[in-house]
Amino acid sequence: MNAPNGLGAPRWAWVLWGLVTLGSLLAAPHLPPRIATHFGINGAPNGYSNRWVGALLQPGIMLLVLLGWQGLWRLDPRRRNYAAMAPTYRWIGGLLIAFLALVQAFLLTRALGWVAWNAARVLGVALGLLLVLLANVLPRVQPNWWLGIRTPWTLSDATVWRRTHRLGGQSGVVAGLALLAASVALPTVWLGGVVVAIPLMWGLGMVVASYGFFAQTREREHGS
Repeated sequence: MNAPNGLGAPRWAWVLWGLVTLGSLLAAPHLPPRIATHFGINGAPNGYSNRWVGALLQPGIMLLVLLGWQGLWRLDPRRRNYAAMAPTYRWIGGLLIAFLALVQAFLLTRALGWVAWNAARVLGVALGLLLVLLANVLPRVQPNWWLGIRTPWTLSDATVWRRTHRLGGQSGVVAGLALLAASVALPTVWLGGVVVAIPLMWGLGMVVASYGFFAQTREREHGS
């Protein structure tokens, strides 16, 4: 199901989607009439859906991501850069599908009464893992309009892009590990704020860093 040049989601992501869809269809008749599908910052449910909507919405989103990943790169003015990062592009697409599969597994097992985990804790662990795994490949992402740390400064200068993504990869691993540790160890009352704060601080830090690298590059150019 990959694109002819290999730019698409990996096959295992399609298999995972199929398993999640099958599991959701099998679980739906056994779910309560309404299930929690949205949670507040404290991890408590604050939004509900019909059992069939709740069971099939996430597989539907996963399918849209899979299909979009096949052609997203074609819309990028810098699509020639994708050939050099094809394995990374596939890996990131697969990670997104795996993250959505984890979310669906939590929603279904919670609705079935199999687990009673706090949603903020589960989300923190899942986001922490996602951030660590994404950060590991972030330096391999080539300049493009869809993936990576896209600011006016990274998109306008290849050197700024490389420096920002190298720093983003290193700091992203640290941020992801910190989020993992906090999600496991912190009391529930602190979880929601931490789950939001750590990725936000990392993202804002990368925006500031990209501008700093851009300013340094322009200063050297004008100095020479």
